Amino acid sequence: MPVKDRIVTWYIQNILIPRTEIIDKPGFVVTTFTKPPDTTYLRELFLPEKLFELIETKIVKNYGDKGKQVLYSAGKKFGYVYASISNFPTITTTNKKEFSDFAYYLMRYIEGIFSAKAQHEINLEEKLFIVIFNQYIVCRKNGLGYIMSDGGIAGIWSFAIEDKSIEGIQVECQGRGDKRCYIVCEPEEKIKKRMTDYFSETNLIEQQFDEMYKLLNEIRPTSYSNNSLKDLLNAGFFEYKHGSLTYKNIRFFPVEAHLLYFLENEISKLENGEQILFDICFEFGKYLRETYGFKDYNKFIPDFFSALGFGDLIFIDVNKPTLGTIFYPWTSYSEKSKYIIFRGIMSGIVSDSLGKKIAFDEFKIDVGDCLTLTITQRQLLINNEETASKAS
Repeated sequence: MPVKDRIVTWYIQNILIPRTEIIDKPGFVVTTFTKPPDTTYLRELFLPEKLFELIETKIVKNYGDKGKQVLYSAGKKFGYVYASISNFPTITTTNKKEFSDFAYYLMRYIEGIFSAKAQHEINLEEKLFIVIFNQYIVCRKNGLGYIMSDGGIAGIWSFAIEDKSIEGIQVECQGRGDKRCYIVCEPEEKIKKRMTDYFSETNLIEQQFDEMYKLLNEIRPTSYSNNSLKDLLNAGFFEYKHGSLTYKNIRFFPVEAHLLYFLENEISKLENGEQILFDICFEFGKYLRETYGFKDYNKFIPDFFSALGFGDLIFIDVNKPTLGTIFYPWTSYSEKSKYIIFRGIMSGIVSDSLGKKIAFDEFKIDVGDCLTLTITQRQLLINNEETASKAS
C-alpha cells in the first residue's frame, strides 16, 4: 500500500472510527484526542488554508517584523492553550515511554490531516524538538507559517516540556523553495545560536477543560442547519484523500476554537489591525463565493459553515441581511471578542453574491447555555432609523 494511502487508513482507523474526531453532528466538530480517563471534548472548526495564507502574507506585507511577531504570538499562545486544554502529557505527568508514545501518536494525527508526511526527533535533556514535514499546511503556500508552524508547534512543546522559554524557528520551508519543512523548538538561549532572526513569546496562559467550556460547547440538535461535515463528505461536496481535506481547490484543517480569538486579539494590537484583518477576511469571503460559483448565500452559508463547526446558522432577515448562529464556539475570550474574522468572511460572501458592498459591522452576543452570535450591517440600521424619523 502506498505511503499516502497508509496515512489515510491510519487516520480513519485511529481518529474517525473511534470518534476521536466527531464530524457527523450538524453545527459541531468535536475532538477527543486525549485518552481515557482524561478524555476532553474540545470544540473545533475546520478552517481554510487559503484564509491563513492571506492573513500571514498581508499582515507581514503591511507590518513587517511587527506583523510577524503578532502572528507568532497568536500561534504560540494557541499551541500552549490547545495542549493544556487537551490535557496533553508533560515531562512531569508521565514517564519517558508514554511521553514518546504520545509524541508518535500526535505525529500520525498531523500526517492524517495537516501534512503529507511528518517525522520528529526528541531530546528531553536538551529540551529539543525537531519536526520535519512534507506539504505542511499554510507555509507550503506562502513560505511564512508563523501561526501554525513556528508559533503553534513551539506552544505545544513549551507546554509539554514545561518551559515557556521554548521558541520555534522554521529553518527550511518548502514554501521558500526547500525540499522539506524543518522546524526546531528549543529554549531561546539555544535558538539564538542557530538563528538571529526569530521571535519570542512567554506570556502563555493555561486553559483547563472545565464545566463552563463543556456546557457552552456541548453537542445539541440544530434547528436550522442540517449538514454535518460527514454529510458533505458523503455527498462529494468535500473530498478527503492523501491526508488532505479539500473543497474544490481549497484545503481545510481542524483547529480548536481558541485560535480565531487569539488571532483577532494579537492582530488588533497593530495600528489599524482590526480593519486590515476584516478586509483580509472580506477578500477571502469573496474568493470562497467565486469558488462556490452560485449566489444563493442564504443557503450556502448555513449549509457550509454548519458543517465546518460554526453552529446552527440562519438568516434572520435576508433583506437587511442579518445572520444569526446558535452554538457558536465559546471560549473564555468570547465576551470580549469582536468576531472580526467571522464577520469579514460573511461580509465578503454576501457582498459578492449581491454585487454590492455589505459589511457586517454590527454584532450582538448572548451567552446562556450556549453562545449565540448575531451580525448585521450598521449602516442599514441607521438608514432605517432615518427613514422612520422622516416619516414621523
